[in-house]
Amino acid sequence: MAGRRAALAAVFASALLLSLATRILSDALHVPGFYDTTGVYMACLALPAPLALIESLVTPLLLTLYYKAYLVAIWVYPLTAAVFLAARRAWSRLPVLTVLAPAFTYATSWFIVYVSFGHLWSYLPLLLHSRGYITLFMDALASMAIGYTWSRLLGGRSTRTLAAACIAFAAVAAASYAAVAANGWASASWFPSFRGYLEFHHKMDFVWLPLGAKGINNYYYPVTRFQRGAPGYQVWIGMYWVQGRYDPADVGVVSAFAVWDQNFWLGTHGCPNPYTYVDLVRNVTVIDFHGHRAYLMYGGMVSRSDVKPYEEVRLRGFFITYYDASRDRTAIIYACATQENIGRMMQTLWRIVKAWRIPG
Repeated sequence: MAGRRAALAAVFASALLLSLATRILSDALHVPGFYDTTGVYMACLALPAPLALIESLVTPLLLTLYYKAYLVAIWVYPLTAAVFLAARRAWSRLPVLTVLAPAFTYATSWFIVYVSFGHLWSYLPLLLHSRGYITLFMDALASMAIGYTWSRLLGGRSTRTLAAACIAFAAVAAASYAAVAANGWASASWFPSFRGYLEFHHKMDFVWLPLGAKGINNYYYPVTRFQRGAPGYQVWIGMYWVQGRYDPADVGVVSAFAVWDQNFWLGTHGCPNPYTYVDLVRNVTVIDFHGHRAYLMYGGMVSRSDVKPYEEVRLRGFFITYYDASRDRTAIIYACATQENIGRMMQTLWRIVKAWRIPG
């Protein structure tokens, strides 16, 4: 009996660490998707159902150590596990159901979390046809295959073998995190502090869920950002540090990151029916930016304020975009103020951007 309990505990631990390892590894390798249900599927295939459901609840709690957005999506994992366990009973008659039902549950649940947290319910029909939805759906299918493979490899193995698997998964997670820190979070050191401005560095995977993109947002805004009438009202200055290559010359592609970021920000600040769209692009030129061949474009967007009564605002400013092949990252630099204040703020926006210590 003691040996049986030890074996179950080892499978439980290895499943948790598998999800953690594949989640961080996908970031280290810049693979779209999360791959955080690999261990959930492994547990469903290798553990009794009650233990598998417990494991699926603990998995997102463990993943919050890596990304706090999992706090609002804890229920997605036990629901996905429950659907998978129920669908498995129909394997002999409807094998496709066993595969597609949990993948549909996982992807759809994440987008329900997204629109709920960002107050973007009107966008849900659009989001269910988005690149991000397809990315999560395919991610779920791949995670199922990985979980199945590891359940077969580790099923019935000795506790010692399972312990070795735990050590291996933990090592992969640690090495992957070191790579993520060097390639991603190290960018935070490029941005000095400025008097009168608040500085932030956020992981954006949840915010960019519709795009199926992952990365970091290093940004500032002035302490007067929320003061209507101040020159700093609605000012943004920052750089998206996006995993992978996106065409830096494609205005539609690069502006999409700002559009979804702005809409999500507005929703979380209480704005009803957020919207953002590009209304002006001009003077697109190729420049040298810290040794990178970059595209500079001036223009603006129409959006809403994040201060009641959430009036419509016209934002004016510039983007600088480039692809860093050595780091496999697309940089999207943005700086804007309201149309009424851009004349007073443009010099300050450029002063801050030029002061960044971005490596070549």
